[in-house]
Amino acid sequence: MGMITFDKEGETPLDDISGLKLKKITTRAELDDAEAQNILKAYVKYTLNPSALKKVTFDLSFFRKLHKEMFGDVWSWAGEFRTTQTSIGVEANMIHQRLYQLQDDLKYWESEWDYRDTAVRLHHTLVKIHPFSNGNGRWARLATDLWLLRIGHQALSWGGNITEVSDARSEYIASLKEADQGNYEPLKSFMFSI
Repeated sequence: MGMITFDKEGETPLDDISGLKLKKITTRAELDDAEAQNILKAYVKYTLNPSALKKVTFDLSFFRKLHKEMFGDVWSWAGEFRTTQTSIGVEANMIHQRLYQLQDDLKYWESEWDYRDTAVRLHHTLVKIHPFSNGNGRWARLATDLWLLRIGHQALSWGGNITEVSDARSEYIASLKEADQGNYEPLKSFMFSI
């Protein structure tokens, strides 16, 4: 079994590449490129087709489908919930329950809260649940962007390319940790540049 190492802060280590569909990938750069191309296909599908986005219901089925669309060309397990515990995220056996709870929470937030507060809570909750073996941050950011676009707002800049080691990535990770403690203001400031 081969291995590609992941060492950026906040990134799930990936020591099992057995689900890699593209056998020609041997370096981290090649994997990053393949994933980026796959993610772009998913992004384009929804952002260039407003009618497809209007049909989206932010539920468990869509969350799985979106992950599969983002990573399915690269990973055989894309869209499948993890079955093992990771360093972050809810217990694997709680993933379904927490995503169902999020569906209900989102309906409430949409009706009662400002869209920015809703987007912040949606994003943080998706990251905190951490339902997949990998790609959770990128998936949660795209899901949040699609939710914003669907309700008539702009997608976010997310501080530029925060998949790379940068000050913006460090700020993003720190703001997620603050949100874990119940302080959502740093994440809101990061997301909406308030």
